[in-house]
This record gives sequence, C-alpha cells and structure tokens, in this order.
Amino acid sequence: MSSFKLEDNSNIEGLESHSIVTQLANKDLATLDKENFIVFPQQLKDSDDLDRDNYIFQQKNGKTRTCNVVGIISNDQDEFHINSRFSKNDQQNYFLRYMIQQVLNYNVINNQLNQSQEMSYYDLLVFLFPYYLNKALAKGVYKEYVQRKYNDANIKGPIDIAGQIKNNIPFVGKVAYRTREFSYDNNITELIRHTIEKIQLKYNFLLLGSEITKENARIIHQITNSYSRRERENVVQNNILNSVKYGYFKEYAELQRLCIQILTEEKIGFGDDESQVYGIIIDVAWLWEEYICKITGWKHYGRKEGLATKNLFQKLGIENQQHRYPDFEDHGIPIDTKYKKNIDKQNDYNQLATYIHIMKANKGIFLQPTDNSDRQGLDLLGELYGGGEMFSYKFFVPQKYKDYPDFKNQIKEIENKLKVLDFNQVG
Repeated sequence: MSSFKLEDNSNIEGLESHSIVTQLANKDLATLDKENFIVFPQQLKDSDDLDRDNYIFQQKNGKTRTCNVVGIISNDQDEFHINSRFSKNDQQNYFLRYMIQQVLNYNVINNQLNQSQEMSYYDLLVFLFPYYLNKALAKGVYKEYVQRKYNDANIKGPIDIAGQIKNNIPFVGKVAYRTREFSYDNNITELIRHTIEKIQLKYNFLLLGSEITKENARIIHQITNSYSRRERENVVQNNILNSVKYGYFKEYAELQRLCIQILTEEKIGFGDDESQVYGIIIDVAWLWEEYICKITGWKHYGRKEGLATKNLFQKLGIENQQHRYPDFEDHGIPIDTKYKKNIDKQNDYNQLATYIHIMKANKGIFLQPTDNSDRQGLDLLGELYGGGEMFSYKFFVPQKYKDYPDFKNQIKEIENKLKVLDFNQVG
C-alpha cells in the first residue's frame, strides 16, 4: 500500500486526479458522517468552522486543497495522512497529539502512543474512544428489550418446548420459557464491554485519563453480567446487523460504529465495494479552539449548551433576539480563534468588528498558530473607524525539539506567555 503525506490548509500538487481525492472532493463532512467515516467531533454542529469549510478536499478555481481537517483516509491501494501543517519535521504529529491529550484530559507522559513513530488509523480510533464513551453515557445507560431464557416456576412468557424436554423431564416443578425484558445488558453495552476489554490490554492509560471515564468503564463492567470473551464475534455481528437508530441515541450510534471498527480492525467506509474509501477525520479548527479554552480558562462563547452567548440587540424578547458568538472574552476583549493560515479580510474582519462594537471593547484579537518564531506575539492589523483596534496574536508552535517531552516543555512556555498576557495593557 502506498502512503502519501499531506498538510492541512495546503494546496495539493500532483495528486489532484488520485481516485481518493476525486471521490471525496467537495464532499461535505455531514454526508461522510452518514457513510461510516469517523468524524470528530461527532456533533458537526459543535464546530462553526466545519459548517463553513466542511470538506476534506476542496476543488475551486482549478486548484485542489486540504481544509481544516486532519486524519487518515484510505482505500485498498493507497493511504493519505493529512497531518497538521505544524508537524513538518516529524512523523509523530506532536502538535496534534498534544492538543488531543490536553482537550481529552490524557495527561500521560510516557506511553506507546508517545513513543510510536506514527499514529496509525487504529491508534486514532482507540485514542478517541473515551470521548465517545463519555458522550454516549451522558445520555444515560443504553437500555433495550432482550430475549431471555429461564427455567423456574415463575412463568412469565411462552414455554420453550425444546428447553422443557431437555431439562424438565421428568417434571420437577420447573418450566422452561422465554421472555422479553428491558435490560441494560444488551447488544450495545456488551459491544462496549468487549471494546473496553480489548483497549485495556494495550492502552489502559486511556481509560484512566479522567474520573468520568473510569466511572463509565466501571458502570459498563457492572451491568454486562453476561459478558464472555468467547462471544465477541457474535456480539460484533449482532451489532453490525442491528445498528442503533439516530435521533436521541445518535451518540450511541457513533460509539457503536467506533467500537465495531476497533474490535474488527476493519475499515468501513464510503463508496461501493470496489472503490470504497474509509477514514477517520478530525476537525483541527475545533480542536484548536478547545485547546485554547483548556489552557487559558477564558470565558467561552458558542452554540453548545453551557456556553455563553452575546445578544446583538437591546430590549428584544428571547424569541426575537439575534445572538453572536465570539470564541472567547478576556477582560471584556473579544478573542476569535482561527486555525487556518489566512484571515478572511471580509467575513472574519466583519465578524470581529461586530464583536468589538456590541461588547463596547477597545480592541479585538485574532488568535492564530504560527510556525515562524519571528512572527509570534501581537501585531496591530489596524484602527477601526468609529474607535477600537484589531490585532492578531500569533501563538508559536515549536519546530525544533529532540523528542516529545522536549516539545511539551517548549509549548508550555508559549502557553504561559499567553496566560499572563493582559490584552488591555498592550497595543
């Protein structure tokens, strides 16, 4: 199998006509999410950036480019690795790995994923499992009707003739029967249990990364009384044939799909059998925003439940109100995270100018990562008519390091500079 390396937000040259690129070009991620691609985060509506720029490959004006996604895409012949553009000098994708560990609370110094040369498709699946587990169980433990067999005197269903003949002749006061029960121990929870058992063999640290993950793994262990290692193949096949319906249980449908791929290590993907493309795709713009939230503690805005909103109009009822969502606010200053290389001087500028105005701020900040140490820090973009200034703050991603611990030490120094910075006192 041939392997090709690409970078996010970059032009593709020489591979524009490759079958994977042509099959996925201008195919939005909402479509791929329904066609067995693993797309992270699982709720596309959580990511404003994906809503606006939601392609793996975009063909426009005769050029083909990657967008705000990283991941691994493959068919039976070739494999594409779309890496962070900040990991040019290594195969390990340290910056991507570090952001995932921060956002998903994997505060682990030494583990096999840190030491491996490259994160494989399977590694990424396993790495994201706790996130999908916790999202699903936040809806409550999955419960469904299951068929049970009993042999006792408390008849609660149709008699099992074969079981009666086998076990209760001569008659000893018991009756074999079947019944349907609403149970926590079912195909879905058994599938999750088998996945947990497999992950524990090699990647147990992932299940110990947070108290929530540990508790959810404990709950699954507790309720799956019929678990048997020998039943793994049957459990997987039952889940393949009986997928969870979307709707309220969308999170369980996503977790089910992830578990099946982890347990089978088979790549289930998009397209017909002869030209099927599979993949695991990460919205790195979403990851960048969540990473900044994790390291700064700034007030976070957004459409998701629990995040702040900013009203556009005064004295309007809730039903007529328009909302705006700066990514962050620090001491009254709006901060808009942008992972992409270039800021849109129309849409992005208009957006930040709106935040400055409705928040009555004296400045607004674009926060972007950079690989150029000479460009790090705060730059004035311009002074607005009507008052206020617009800045860009470049967050330097280390490019020269010995190993992963060295990378982590360097980036923590950059983080500390950002944390102590008071935007009101600069500019």
